[in-house]
Amino acid sequence: MKRFDLLRDERGMTLVELLVAASAGVIVMLGISLSLIVTMRGSARVANHIEANQNARLTMSKVIDQLHSACIASRIAPIKSPTGGNPVSSGASLVFLHQTGAAVSPTPVKSAIVLSGTTLTQSDYAATGGSAPEWTFSTTPSSTRTLATGISAISASIPIFRYFGFGEGQVAASPFAAQPLSEANAAKTVQVDVAFKAASAKTLSSDANSATLIQDSAIFRLTPPSFETSAENLPCQ
Repeated sequence: MKRFDLLRDERGMTLVELLVAASAGVIVMLGISLSLIVTMRGSARVANHIEANQNARLTMSKVIDQLHSACIASRIAPIKSPTGGNPVSSGASLVFLHQTGAAVSPTPVKSAIVLSGTTLTQSDYAATGGSAPEWTFSTTPSSTRTLATGISAISASIPIFRYFGFGEGQVAASPFAAQPLSEANAAKTVQVDVAFKAASAKTLSSDANSATLIQDSAIFRLTPPSFETSAENLPCQ
């Protein structure tokens, strides 16, 4: 009988009880939603950092590998910054000669890596004549490609490209100060430092922590035999 009495009982929750239960449910759902949002943002930040790191390393590897193939002939100056020319080497642009292959006397390509906004591009200029170490190059690039996007300088005091000379038996501790690089200092450059900050293309503007800082250097100074002396300290000797 008690069981049937319970089935016939039409009493329910009061309005106060209903409001309390609804409020508790809303609070629980808000807590769950906030947890999901925090987790998703954290996962996105990690994914963006990984993407930025991979892009930065690939870009740096391309630039440094080409710089390592710059000494294609003895006593050439790989870094170029012609007076009144365009493009020139500076903190935001790098103009240099390089080439790879098995040829005894390879003909170089002149490349200009330029940061425009947050996009790093490379333009290649084919040789049109001349011979080592004075080649002539086309004024129109044969190809231009994007190396990476979301690129910026690490800080206002550290440009993307820095150029160092050689003196007193070692690479100078401080880079050449003049920017853009003068033609005279370009001819003396034996080391180029490359440093930049890379952000993911998916990174939110407010999420600066996902950017990756990366830096490396390439040296053009070759060690001459011990019985040779040179006061010039020029690159690719």
